This record gives sequence, structure tokens and C-alpha cells, in this order.
Amino acid sequence: MAPILFAPLIPVSTVNTKSPRWISMKAHGCLRFGNYSRAKSLAWRNIPSAVVGEDAKSLQAYYGKPDYVQSVSTFEAPSDEMDKRIEELVAEIKAIFNSMEDGEISPSPYDTAWVARISAIDGSAKPQFPQMVDWILHNQLPDGSWGENRRFLACDRLLNTLSCIATLAFWGVGNNQVNRGIEFLKGNTEGMIKEANHRSKGFEIVFPALLNQAKLLGLDLPYEVPIIKQINEKRDSELKKVSFEELHSHPSTMLQCLEGIQEVVDWKNILKLQSQDGSFSSSPASTACVFMQTGDNKCLRFLTSLVAKFGDHVPSIYPVDIAERLRAVDSVESLGLERHFQTEIKQAMDYVFHYWSERGIGLGRKSLVPDIDITATAFRLLRTFGYTVSSDALQNIKSEAEELSKRSGDENCAGIIAILSLYRCSQLNFPGENVMREIGAFAEDYLARSLESKNFCQAKAVKENLRQEIEYALSARWNRNMPRLMARNHIVAFNPDDLWLGKTLYRLPKASNDKYLELAKLDFNSIQAKLRSEIQHIKRWYKECKFPQLDFTRHREVAVYWTSSVVMFEQQYTDCRLDFTKAGILGVITDDLYDTYATLQQLKLFNEAFERWDPLQIDQLPEDMKIVFMGFYNTLTDISERAREVQGRDVLPYLRQQWLNLLFSFTKEREWMERSYPPLLDEYWENAKVSIAMESTILTPIFSTGDILPDHILGKLDFLNLVSEAGRLMNDFRTFQRERDRGELASFVQCYMNEHPGCTEEEALNYMEEVNEEALTQLNYHFLMRADIPKRYRTLLFNTARIMQIIYRKEDGFLNAAEDLEDSIKKSLYEPLL
Repeated sequence: MAPILFAPLIPVSTVNTKSPRWISMKAHGCLRFGNYSRAKSLAWRNIPSAVVGEDAKSLQAYYGKPDYVQSVSTFEAPSDEMDKRIEELVAEIKAIFNSMEDGEISPSPYDTAWVARISAIDGSAKPQFPQMVDWILHNQLPDGSWGENRRFLACDRLLNTLSCIATLAFWGVGNNQVNRGIEFLKGNTEGMIKEANHRSKGFEIVFPALLNQAKLLGLDLPYEVPIIKQINEKRDSELKKVSFEELHSHPSTMLQCLEGIQEVVDWKNILKLQSQDGSFSSSPASTACVFMQTGDNKCLRFLTSLVAKFGDHVPSIYPVDIAERLRAVDSVESLGLERHFQTEIKQAMDYVFHYWSERGIGLGRKSLVPDIDITATAFRLLRTFGYTVSSDALQNIKSEAEELSKRSGDENCAGIIAILSLYRCSQLNFPGENVMREIGAFAEDYLARSLESKNFCQAKAVKENLRQEIEYALSARWNRNMPRLMARNHIVAFNPDDLWLGKTLYRLPKASNDKYLELAKLDFNSIQAKLRSEIQHIKRWYKECKFPQLDFTRHREVAVYWTSSVVMFEQQYTDCRLDFTKAGILGVITDDLYDTYATLQQLKLFNEAFERWDPLQIDQLPEDMKIVFMGFYNTLTDISERAREVQGRDVLPYLRQQWLNLLFSFTKEREWMERSYPPLLDEYWENAKVSIAMESTILTPIFSTGDILPDHILGKLDFLNLVSEAGRLMNDFRTFQRERDRGELASFVQCYMNEHPGCTEEEALNYMEEVNEEALTQLNYHFLMRADIPKRYRTLLFNTARIMQIIYRKEDGFLNAAEDLEDSIKKSLYEPLL
């Protein structure tokens, strides 16, 4: 949609400036707020007397940094070539989604070696799958090891290498490869195990068992080094905790590593836990071991089907249809590309939802044992896209997750990633979901501790930017951050060669590849350039309204535009974005006007003129207030005229009433201040939820989304009250001290303390934080689950609440042009991604 064309403004000169009252006011200097009112307002603002009488530049310097402005002329608009490449990439990624079946996954030398060890079923002394042996012979790495060649992780190389040389020795082939593998292990085993704090799932179970097999095969390895003895002791200790009855009666993670606990398995009874596809927890190695012990035909059919699909190797787990779809959806959603793939996302999430259960979910639809990471990711994405899922699923994995989180000093990468996923999903909580809060609390604590752990540096072997991801996740919760800002961070941290850790490392190439990253960068830069072009329209409107002449207010047109650009960044919402900005600027100006600058009598005259909506009624007002009134008059008229074309009705009376409510609330606060009146908390709160200006700021542009907004939908926006509550609480949290210093007695903190004798300021602030958190939790529900309201309207309300959390996260960032807010503006609007 093209940027709007601004309607001609009604000039202030049309007002009767020859009236006796106008001449009198001009003669007494009231048109520029004469000495008395000016000095009085400055005193109320607690501005040093030296500033009084200085120019606007001095005032601006006192209030804070000027609006962040950078020339947009130094940046090129998106080219046709860029748009064409975006279209190509979108088509290619759609094709990837549409080709998803049971999942595409990288080879596992460890599992391939186990399958290669199966003897031919015809009784001949040769492998049943000789191509597996050939794959091992041809895929040894230059250093003599086997494993993921793009990344080095100790546990991955140890398991893969030991498994491969054991299989080659078993068949008596590849002596050269075996010797090179032995030399690798002899030279690196002790040091690698000491460094292998980020061990894979089941490492301490299967590694000692593999060493015992290697010893039986006569392989010359360092069996007696102390660290190996420690691992053997730990394995024996872990096996003592395993209940024989539980192992054979209920699916558990032990099914994924039966090859490592052969001495305690009853092979006949264990067959009762076999999956429908013939596997054991979808693990080729575990299934191959069961087949070698039992000769079970279903095991062989599963393994034969894998060989038929992959040819000369097998993966570490299969199928991975759930994991692949979730990872791919997570990629496009977190990179800010959701709008391009709505059909594909729905198909993928419908698929996941079909197999979702309250026990959780695994990497594949056949999984009998839920995976913490996959369950948490599925829960988060299902809720994100409006599916009804119960938090009972998290209750079922909570104990295992808590066990992971208690391993201080023994953090492993897979555990950190799983807890990070839990932390993220816990933030999409609804009222009454205590388990979500409990999970969020221990996950946050664990992640903070993990960052301080000496073992954490090794996590980059699996996920290079894991530290950055955790630090960003801990810096701001999901409902206290903006999708546009999160998308940029994810783009910077995104690794197209991302790896995941099961028993060994694996990749899901359809869920993470260069195409996702290239599209994300191009798309972000394209939108950024289009957003920058809109700033010029706002500046032109601002100038035509004569707002730069107002020296009593903060000039924050770019900062206000930035808030609208992150609230609704999609191209089709240009009009909504511009109208949101205008409403925000009008709110800032009137807040400053009513706060302390104009006299109370002048404000009442302004209210009267506004209520009558007649420019001829402002002849008694000073010049600055005339400018403000005419800015309102022209802007709301223009918005309503454009809205009439889409809505088919006149919305101006509705808009005027919203703004009049705001002006009346400003007036009441001014009256309280002049009377030094401390209102009761309820009295203050009812007025404060209006004076925060959320309703007028949101309801002014809501008619400009390009869609018809019927009255019955408008009447369902009842949760706008929660947006106002959260916004007011954050504002009061950061501004009450400054306002108290200049004589205002009306703030949530002060009113709460007045009604609770003995209550400290800290206690009042803690209570405010609790109320704010509860409001945000309720907003989570309304945003994610109110299917009776179109998503675009829910997004407008919810994101407005979120932006207030950002602006007042550390201080009054809007007033002071805080560094973190300025940084966000630059990254959103001015700094393209390279």
C-alpha cells in the first residue's frame, strides 16, 4: 500500500485573531505562554531557574537527548533484483516444506556401524548390509576419527570412532582404518573425555559398553586410564538405579541405548516395548542390538527400510518428521518470515497437533518417549499459532527437567538447549498455570548458572551462538519484547549449519540451511528501507502541523514512529502505522501541554473547544495551543475521512470521544497537582488507565488496517483495558520519583503507600510488578486464544502493551532517549543486515 497523501491543513490564520481577547492576550505575551505561566510551569517541572527564558534548545537539552534522526538518503530503496530474489527464496522454502515426509537427517557413523555389524540372515559369514561397511571405510576423517566433520565435539568423535573401529575389527577388514582410528583414540581419549562435559544422551551408558566390546576384539586401547575407570563406576551406579521391572514394562530413555545395557536386558520381555514400526525408540543402534539378540523380524524390517531409504548409511534416529517440521516452523517464525509461509506453517502445525498428547511428544510420530526439547518447542509453537494445548504436558516432563537443572557444574549442551526451550515456552503462560511459572523460575535460574559455568564454553561445539541466545532470552521475556527486535537478533545468531545432539551430532538440512538466512536478511532489509521512507511523511506532517514551533514539548517524531514500526511492521499496514505515529505524537504533545505548562483555565478552554470541535472556538487560546488544536482537528479529520471509505461510516465522533476522555483525564491529574490532592488508589487508578493514552493511541489507527472493523468486533476489544493497565504500571514504575519531586502526589506507588501505612517504596514496587505480570499473563491468553477477534487487531493491542514494557524496561527511555532504546531504533530502521 502506498503511503497516504496528507489532506491540506486548515491554517491557524483562519481563526479570528482580531478579537479583543486575542489582541489582549497577544499584548500580554500570553501567545507564547507569558512570564508567569512559563515560569510557573518550569518550576513545576523542577527545571533549574537558569533555564527559564532560554530557547527551546536549552529546554531540550534538559529534558534529554533530541529525537534520534539519521539521514535516510544514504540508504537505497529495495531494488527489483532484491524483490525478485525474495520471491525465489520464498518459493524454494515453500518447496522444502511441501517435500517434508519422515524427515531428512545427516548420517550417524555410530549407528551405521551397529547396523553394519549384523550378520547375514542366510547364515553366511558376511554382513547383512555390506554397503554399511563400505560407508565406514570411505568416511573416515583425516585425523583418523569418524563423526561430524564441520564441528568437533569430544563425545561425538569418541562414540563414532570407537563404534566404527569395533565393527571393522569384527569383520576383519580395513586394517589401515582401524589402526588410524586406534591411534586417534590412544592419543586423545583421556583428554577428550575430560573435556567432554557436554556429553551426548546416554554417553556414559554406551561408551563403557563399547570399550568392553573393543577389549574382547583385542583392540589396543587405553582401557586403564583413571577417567575411564570413573566413567565405568558412574555407569555401574546409574544401572543400579534402574528398576528391572520399570525397564521392561514402561517406555523410557533407556530404550534408546539398549546396546549399552545388554547385561541387564531380558530380551524376550523387552520386545513388549517395541514400537509399531519395529524399532526401539526409533534408534537404529538399539534396534540392531535387539535384532542380534533375538532375531526379531520386525526389527529387521525396520532396519531394512532404513537401508532402502538412505542407501549406505543410517541416521541416529528415525523418523524425525515431528522434529523437522517444528525446527523449520521455528526457523521461519523466529526469523520474522511467518507471513510468507502461513499455509505451510498451518500444514506443519496441523501435522504436529495430530500427534500431540498430554504426555508430550518425541522427534518422530512413532516415539514412545517424549523429548523435553521437542515437547517444549511444540508446546510453544502450537500456542503461538492458536492451537489449544494444556500445560499438563509440561507437568509430565517437569521432574525430568528439574533433574537436569539441578546438575550444577555438570551442564551438558543437550540439557542446556532443552532447558532453554522450556524457559521460552513457559512464557506463553495463561492465568492459573502454576506449572508454567514453576518451570520458568527454575529454568531461568539454571540458564543463569550455566552461563557462569566453566563448562559452558564447550557448548559452542554444538550450537555456536548458544550463549548469545541464552543471554538475549534472559534479557527480556517474550511478552516484554517485540517480534521485530527478536527477529533481528535471531537473524544475527542464526546458524544455517545448526547441529543437534542425540547420542551423536546430527543435522536437519530442511529445517536449517542457507536459504532461510539469506531470505531473512533480504526481507529484513527490504522492510527496513520501506519503513524509513515513511519517516519523511511523518516529518512533513509534523512540520505542516507547525509542531516544531512548540518549545514546551518533547520532539520525538522518529522515536514515536519507531514504536509503530515494530508494533505493525508489515507493508500492508502503512496507513495504520502512520496513524499510530500521529496518535502517539499527539498524545506526547497533549501530555506535556496538560502536565504543567498551560494554566488550568487554558486547559478547560481547550477542552471546551475540543468538545465543540469548532476551530472558531479557539480564539481565546494562546498561539501554541491553537497549533495543538488545529493539529488535532486536521489529523483526526483526515484519518476519519480515509476510514469512511473503508468502513462505510463516520468514525470521527468515536475518535473525538476517545481523545476527549484522555483530555479530561489529563485535566483531572492537573487539578490534583494544583490542589496537592492525594487521591485514593481506586480513584487514581480509574483515571490513570485513561491518562496513559493507550486507548486513544490504539483506537485512532485501528480503522486504518485496510479491513472493515464492525461494531461487534470493536466491542470485543475489552482486553484493551489490560493494555492500559500494563502500560500505566510500567510508566509509573519509572516516572513516579521525578513526578513526586515536582510536586505530583498522584502515582500508583504513592497512592498504594498512602493506603497501606508502613508499606515501603520497595514493597509497593514489588506489588506493581506482580500486578503487571498478571496483566501480561491475561494478555497472553487474549492475544493467543481469542479466535473471535481477527489476529491483526489482537496483534495491534498486544504489541502496544509489549512496546511499553520495552520503553520503560530500565528507565523512562522515551523521555531520556535511553541508549538501549536508541540502539533498537538504529537496528530497526537504519542499520541493514549484511
